Amino acid sequence: MIKVLVLFQNFVKQFIDSVLSIIKLVLLGRPEKKMPHSKKQELVILGNGPSLKNFLSQKKDFLKDKAILAVNHFADTQEFIVLKPDYYVINVPEFWSDNVENDVLERRDILLKNLKENTQWNMILFLGRGAQKSELWKNLSKENKNIHLHFFNTNPMEGFEFFKFFCFKKGCGMPRPHNVLIPSLILAIRMSFEKIYIAGADHSWMKELFVADDNTVYLTQKHFYDEQTATPDVMKMEGRGKRKMHEILIKFVRAFEGYHIIDKFARKNHIKILNITPGSMIDAFERKKL
Repeated sequence: MIKVLVLFQNFVKQFIDSVLSIIKLVLLGRPEKKMPHSKKQELVILGNGPSLKNFLSQKKDFLKDKAILAVNHFADTQEFIVLKPDYYVINVPEFWSDNVENDVLERRDILLKNLKENTQWNMILFLGRGAQKSELWKNLSKENKNIHLHFFNTNPMEGFEFFKFFCFKKGCGMPRPHNVLIPSLILAIRMSFEKIYIAGADHSWMKELFVADDNTVYLTQKHFYDEQTATPDVMKMEGRGKRKMHEILIKFVRAFEGYHIIDKFARKNHIKILNITPGSMIDAFERKKL
């Protein structure tokens, strides 16, 4: 009897989630351009975690004959110019708004400047749909003809699996995009790469969380380009204020849960995702040592 009740409860939840997702599609859904397709069969997604430094110094030959996808602030590094990524994903919603704190605006402006000045090869830049409201981002391809913009839908799609996977495939939405790796993986699957490798996805944030005496929650977000200089900071919400502990943990939970959903979606499409990040905290994807 209890088992039947649990099954019924899950069915009701999935039904309600599906209905809510359909409402989001009606209100927020926008058609996407046709997805680009690469002649290469394998893609490496370069996360910006600390381990990427060793990967690029010791295993860079692994990138030969593979497409490269970089994310967020990778363009602020010298490696961007050296590796010349084919694809680039930015999933920082506060970058599409001016109603944020000054440090966010400064980081955005530095990134925009580096993209405009340093992209001397053809590159497809994927941006969340919200960027279409920003003249700064919309004009990027006019200011640099090498950059080709593709706006993707970030609508969280939840509910029955067949419904979610149909929406993912059509570009209507994705699992809750609480970090840049989630849209990067969904976009890579939709580009039909046979194998997708993930490097630099340490996800070791839990080790860096602490609460100060005034109950402010701090997180030291370390990247391969600032591992030795990164300092504790609050985690903002949409570029302002500070998140509470439970808000940060909920964000982490949804990200890790999203990876399991994506792994199943990839398998349904006969695509293999391999995590080549040593010591990664992601438990969803098959591991591979180089």
